Amino acid sequence: MPILVDPDARFASTVQVVVIGAGGAGVTASLAASSAGASVLLLDRDATPGGATACSSGMVPAAGTEAQIARGIADSAQKFAEDIQTKANGSADAVRVKALTVASAQVLEWLHKQHKIRFDLVEGVAPGHSVPRMHALADRGGATLLSAMYSALGAHGVRMRTSAEVVDLVVDNAKRILGVRYKRNGTVEAVGCEALILACNGFAGNPELIAQYLPDVRALPFAGHEGSQGEALSWGTELGAKLADIDGFLAHGAVVLAHRLPLPWSLMTEGAVQVNRDGERFINEHEGYSESALFVLAQPASMAFMIYDERVHEIGLTMPNYATAVTSRIVKRGASLRDLADQLGVQRDGLEATIGLVNALAFDDAADEFGRKFRATQMLLGPYYGVPVTAALLGTEGGLAVDVSGRVMRDDGSLFSNLFAAGGAARGVSGDAAGGYLEGNGLLSAVVGGYLAGRGAAEVVAR
Repeated sequence: MPILVDPDARFASTVQVVVIGAGGAGVTASLAASSAGASVLLLDRDATPGGATACSSGMVPAAGTEAQIARGIADSAQKFAEDIQTKANGSADAVRVKALTVASAQVLEWLHKQHKIRFDLVEGVAPGHSVPRMHALADRGGATLLSAMYSALGAHGVRMRTSAEVVDLVVDNAKRILGVRYKRNGTVEAVGCEALILACNGFAGNPELIAQYLPDVRALPFAGHEGSQGEALSWGTELGAKLADIDGFLAHGAVVLAHRLPLPWSLMTEGAVQVNRDGERFINEHEGYSESALFVLAQPASMAFMIYDERVHEIGLTMPNYATAVTSRIVKRGASLRDLADQLGVQRDGLEATIGLVNALAFDDAADEFGRKFRATQMLLGPYYGVPVTAALLGTEGGLAVDVSGRVMRDDGSLFSNLFAAGGAARGVSGDAAGGYLEGNGLLSAVVGGYLAGRGAAEVVAR
């Protein structure tokens, strides 16, 4: 994936904006640039594109939306930004956080009014958020969201080429992007462009880059999108781009690894708990799924078990990944805790003692030794359900440093003239550690960050 310096390069075809990566960030960037009047070519290495968005819940956080106002929910970009910074211990880039939170409602309304992609407000408050602000399509899931966006691309006349692996970026002596070379159907094609948007995900699927930048999480198996190979990071470093929050990562403490299936952590906020093989809890499950991963990894056989009841099970059935786990017969059901423990291979007495303590705390609306507060409305009563899970790495939160429009920065803080990044290719808003990831940060960076990059690129080519 070299950088080719060729100021005299000639291309058989040209387009104003090239976007690399057809996940949530790339599709939104393409729609935004096209809507602003630019001609766009979207390239993706996979035969069936999707990126990390396809593996996600499809829920996008936004503040001050019409859906919130209709429900009487008072929210604002400032409140949203405060929640992000609280989770990140103040380490998220304030300028980037403000840019994304201020634009969040605008982007969802734009997708609805211009592209007929309607988001509904999801019931409940996601972990770490102060109010309900997660939005999703009526038929939830990242794949469903992308399908709607691909339809919008077609309706808008945006060209997308799949099975198109970009192998080179072509630049002039000043590192201005001139075009790209990509391999498709066994031949290398070249296209010139006036602006380039990197939306080709992070580097979590590249063991060498993980060892270089995130050695502490090398032991975590990878369960994210296989396309997370770090092309943007490699191109950016060769060009002299600045990296930011490179220590940040997204892990998950409840993954069915055989199916690469992260289970919805919102089940924990509804009352579910995690135990190890001894039937003992080991963490405050409300802290978040990313920081829980290393605690799960430390348990016997690196295994944990989600334990809950019929009420939580019914809630889970509305969530795509959980419904998949049920149809795959991964979820176990027991009339009693002892029955469930036998099915899961968990110590019977330990599980009974743990759930007994949980219910006693819930009865008193009390907190446990880990700081989790239990509520009487969420006592766990039979029949019981359980799922064996492990911890896994899903993605990286660090990437290329960008300005408010998604334009990539050089090491000295100056800006590349026509290079943009969004989604996993750019720095996120989770700061520089695992515990900084607030639920929804990934799609916030992808969808809203993609929109800002697309508009930014269109402005560059319009000058």
